[in-house]
Amino acid sequence: MNDQQQNLMHISSPNIGYMDSLQEYQKLEFNNRIGEYLKTNSINSKISTTIYIKTIELDKVWQKLQLKYELFTLNTQRVIIVANNFLAELWWQYSSSHIGIGLNVSAKTILESIKYIDEIKLYLKEFLISESTIEYTVLQYENAETLNETFYHDTLDIEFNPLAVPFIDDVDSYIENFLNSKAPILILQGEPGTGKTTFSKHILSKMKDRVLKTDIAFKALYSFDENIFAVSDFYKRIIYDEYDVLILEDINQVIHKNQYIEGELNPINKFLSVTDGLISKYKKIIITTNIQSKQQLNQALTRPGRCFDVMSFRKLEGVEIDNLCDDCAKDLDLQLESINVSEFYAKCDDEQNSDLTQNDIGFKVISNTLNKKG
Repeated sequence: MNDQQQNLMHISSPNIGYMDSLQEYQKLEFNNRIGEYLKTNSINSKISTTIYIKTIELDKVWQKLQLKYELFTLNTQRVIIVANNFLAELWWQYSSSHIGIGLNVSAKTILESIKYIDEIKLYLKEFLISESTIEYTVLQYENAETLNETFYHDTLDIEFNPLAVPFIDDVDSYIENFLNSKAPILILQGEPGTGKTTFSKHILSKMKDRVLKTDIAFKALYSFDENIFAVSDFYKRIIYDEYDVLILEDINQVIHKNQYIEGELNPINKFLSVTDGLISKYKKIIITTNIQSKQQLNQALTRPGRCFDVMSFRKLEGVEIDNLCDDCAKDLDLQLESINVSEFYAKCDDEQNSDLTQNDIGFKVISNTLNKKG
């Protein structure tokens, strides 16, 4: 066996087992194509990577690949591309929060292998999860034992403006301190439209930047359903699942200090006991709520060491409005004493201000029962 054939053992060896799923004529055709390739090419370098795709596009990826490349299906999860200048092995990688394609590309040199990986990525661009996109595992109450789980893609490519949160002195330092803190919980409180969810997404973009540097997929759990606190499976998820952040949006009743009378089972206490030392300090929990007073929150939730901070969001006032207008909407003249951030951007849309790039505010969760904007 020569060196070229040895380098292809990971593809063509019957000892691996997945050639067994091919029909005899398919095996013959496959081996003939490999033989033709070996006569004209030298395989010296193999590069491996993983690309992540949108869950809803799962069935369309192979169809797309078949239009451009000669494919040999080894089994339901693996295919081989035999191209003029490279060989590629592709296989599905599943997890609770994403679907990836494992990719081995073999070519004459490392640089060529990298080039063909980039070629495949570009060809599948419409299906890929970009660096500015996050896929959430959305948890909803189904019954007392299990959670309903769906997936949702959202963009983190927002133009966050620190002037929209003038009550935070240094946004980047604030986020960095939270991510470095051993306290897992951050509570963002305030009336709807004050920018809580947009700020949450900005935190997620910073978290994802960190994770991408380690070449690990960024994973998030998300829920707007307070009933999940009554499901035992929820606590298993937050302890054992490999995720980076849990976002609980617009939960009010379960964290209100007067919601449960003495002697009743309080699910927030169970939640706190789980988050208190049982989850990794690198896992973060972001809670948004419309409760506007810190004194109305369950004091066990806001305990130092457990809660990094309770940040109160409010309307923009006076000179704060002027500063935001000067920065991104110079043509907008607002003679107002106060305004919500969401109302500010809505007025910018009404004025059709060309200097402002408007972004969706809030998580747009698609489910059977809800289409929600925070």
